[in-house]
Amino acid sequence: MHKELLQKRIFTKREATIMETKVVYKSTLFGKQSEVTIPYEDLTRHKESYLLNRKNFYIPVIVLGFFTLCSFMWRNDKDFEQDFGENRWIFWSILFLISIPIYLISLENLWKVRVQYNTYLFFFKNIPNKKEVDDFLECLFKTRDNYLRETYFFEPNKNIPYESQKSNFQWLRKSEVITGTEFQNSMKKLEEVFSSDLKKIGFN
Repeated sequence: MHKELLQKRIFTKREATIMETKVVYKSTLFGKQSEVTIPYEDLTRHKESYLLNRKNFYIPVIVLGFFTLCSFMWRNDKDFEQDFGENRWIFWSILFLISIPIYLISLENLWKVRVQYNTYLFFFKNIPNKKEVDDFLECLFKTRDNYLRETYFFEPNKNIPYESQKSNFQWLRKSEVITGTEFQNSMKKLEEVFSSDLKKIGFN
């Protein structure tokens, strides 16, 4: 069963689909679309608040603010008036005032979910509403955990190398798929299964 989240805000669109073994994530900005498929093995449970502040929006505000300030301070300078006009500061002020609300609208209050290799999936916190976003992320993490448990969390088996199973349990614990108690119990069972072999290795 697939669950989808669709988020739209002015020039930004984000869409995510929870599938059995992966999450499909699409992002569109100014009509340019990118799509990635993240297997649950690469998805973490790490979620943090993030305010997206794009350079191409705040830099123009700074530049226009600088021009507005300079033109206002030098508005009575004769050379400045001759070169640029007496009321040029009004022109820059209007542009500056227009740029401020555009910049504020461009700010995005997000959740960012970490993927392996220090990349992230971004989600608006309140679009379409807070509850729907929270429910989607909860479902995403639950689906991810269930899949990883069913695929990788198994009883110790003597037919599989000891180190391979040990690394698997450590990875599951590090990925927050199993609890500390489950990890300890699994390692205890693993050592019991390989106890005779471990004693031989220790003796040698």
